[in-house]
Amino acid sequence: MHTAAALVPARARLLEGRLGTVLTWSAIWLWTAGWAWNRWPLSGLSWHFLPTGAQALFGSSGLHLYAEHPELQIGPLAFVVTELAAPWGPGAQKVAAQLLMTAAAPLLLWLLAPLLDREPVRRRLRLLLAGLVLAPSWTDLSVRWMHLEDALALVLAVLAIRLVGLALRDRGTGWTVPFAGMALAGAMLAKPWAVGFVPILLALPLRRMLTGATVAGATTVAGWGPFLLVPGALAAFSPPVAVATSSGLWVLGYRGDVIPAWGRLAQLVGAPLVGMLAALRGRWEGVLLVAIAVRLVLDPQDLAYYAAGAVVAALVLDLLGTRRMVPWTALLTAVVLWQPFATNFAQRLTTEHGLSLWWFQHPGTVGVVHVVWSVAMLLRVVALPAHGGSSWSVAAAATDRPTSHGPS
Repeated sequence: MHTAAALVPARARLLEGRLGTVLTWSAIWLWTAGWAWNRWPLSGLSWHFLPTGAQALFGSSGLHLYAEHPELQIGPLAFVVTELAAPWGPGAQKVAAQLLMTAAAPLLLWLLAPLLDREPVRRRLRLLLAGLVLAPSWTDLSVRWMHLEDALALVLAVLAIRLVGLALRDRGTGWTVPFAGMALAGAMLAKPWAVGFVPILLALPLRRMLTGATVAGATTVAGWGPFLLVPGALAAFSPPVAVATSSGLWVLGYRGDVIPAWGRLAQLVGAPLVGMLAALRGRWEGVLLVAIAVRLVLDPQDLAYYAAGAVVAALVLDLLGTRRMVPWTALLTAVVLWQPFATNFAQRLTTEHGLSLWWFQHPGTVGVVHVVWSVAMLLRVVALPAHGGSSWSVAAAATDRPTSHGPS
């Protein structure tokens, strides 16, 4: 009798936990879908680069893709993924890409969920707040601008973080670290600046770190090597990308019309170096954030979809590097990097008003604010001490302890 009576509250807690989980994820999905619907009428602004590049890769250019089209600042993996949907036709291909990229927002949070607090109510609330912050910026990337390469790089980077976190808890398998290396390689094959994410492997013990780094390096060389060995391919390091007056490069004093010859190289070298500093200080949860901060401060452009990567990286730090309920770093990032959208960009100074008009009238000031954000994030991760403990390590400790509580 006593055993049967004890099962009733246990089952009730189980049902309550499942209901709470369903409600949390339903709210995240609906909120994300609402923002996607809001972006839908004027969308796909940059999508043409993906089918064009895919057609060139599998058609006239082949391995000469980057020698003949240095303006394509997109990794080959993104073109391969794009080509997979080509038989569906241009319209269906575009819609499928928008839907799948938008669905990646909840997926990112699901990948991080096992590394959060063990206490279920707190974990669900933190995920819900993260989803509320993420959706507006993410749908700028997934629907309005449609940069598949950025979405792939970020999803694969967060997958690598999940695998590294599980390996640190000894909850993975013998393939966990190699898969993390392959995920990081995939991110770099989608977007080269993802090389700044590789230092997350420094969180692992030496032997595992070397395994992950070897897999990541070998896979990246295998993917990029055939393209870069083609004469003229290095022209992609000096693409014809204009320098915006709201960009980090402009704020730093560069006044050329297009990105300098050293611009891309500075991003590709600076991001992993700063990421190494973060990881060696034990702040591996902040590696994505400092890598993206370096990318933004050295970039010739300042486009709205850049905020998505920054918000994702800030959420990784908030959720795994702190135990705060509210993701303040991500919320601040979403606000600071917000950009207005003008339906008629050429007439924006006459059609817009309020904060949107001010933003368009003062690109130099906006650029300074964005550079200040980048510097603040670098200091937040590399120079300042951690606050509140690590969420994933607390969860790991709770997982390792025997518990008398019911299922969660």
